Amino acid sequence: MPDPTASLAADLGIRGFERWTAPANERTFAELTRRALDELRAAAVALE
Repeated sequence: MPDPTASLAADLGIRGFERWTAPANERTFAELTRRALDELRAAAVALE
């Protein structure tokens, strides 16, 4: 996997994990990781 792709995947995983382990969390790890990806997509669209 190219370095930029691997770095992005790792960052999304870390963000999802941090949210997943938060005391008040009730969502799955997959849901939280998808949410982090959605936030990244929205930020990329805002750059256009």
